Amino acid sequence: MGCYQRIVVGTNGSEAARTAVAVAGEFAVRLDVPVTAVSVWRDAGRKSGTDAEWAEDNTRTAAEALLEIGVSEVVRAELDGPPGALLLESAEREPETLLVIGGGSLGSSKARLLGSTANHVSHHSQTDVVFTNKIPKRWTTIGLTTDGSASSLTAVRRGYELALALGARPFLVTSAKTDDDGADILIDVEGQITVEDPELFGRDILTGVPPAEAICNSAWKYDLVVIGNRGMSGPARLLGSVANKVTHDIDTNLLLVNTTH
Repeated sequence: MGCYQRIVVGTNGSEAARTAVAVAGEFAVRLDVPVTAVSVWRDAGRKSGTDAEWAEDNTRTAAEALLEIGVSEVVRAELDGPPGALLLESAEREPETLLVIGGGSLGSSKARLLGSTANHVSHHSQTDVVFTNKIPKRWTTIGLTTDGSASSLTAVRRGYELALALGARPFLVTSAKTDDDGADILIDVEGQITVEDPELFGRDILTGVPPAEAICNSAWKYDLVVIGNRGMSGPARLLGSVANKVTHDIDTNLLLVNTTH
């Protein structure tokens, strides 16, 4: 059994959505799972500029792209209402579902203030979410961030499974005051997790700047960065959690793993 059994991808016809569809399709092919393409519209009477026909066109285009990539099964869903809440509802309907959406608006404070869908999803999702920023020519490296905590180990395991499916090399990534401190963290992490082939792990120890900044600065090395969602809600979010800062500032694809199950 793979790490995910279904993928839900949000699409609104934008360039960011096309990136999300392409990444979702690649994941689905590698994992051999179905994809549900969801487009959310608002009743025309609310002057949103969207309607059912618009949503149907979005899901039709997404389905064509997914089938062309090689996805074996595609379901289309057009929903009327608030995008963030309905995407989450679609993803949380079945266990082991991965939600994939464009992540470009996460870095925009204006978009967050105006009600960014990606921002809403990042703080409320009960399932794992990939926020897409680019389409790699080939999935080669995945950064699994960890501070040695139990919740981060959950994210590491999930990221490792996905790396195997994508044929990418997983790197354990940690931020520490010194290289020696970082090495101790990663040795401890390797001793606590049970994976198929621990020799696959690369190591990336980040020093010199605060953890969130260090992770974002090193993001160029990775096609995907994986982090647990601890601190994405509640008081920790307002106090400057690493996960929150990384989610809003990173410029590569990000897998935000729900570690609160």
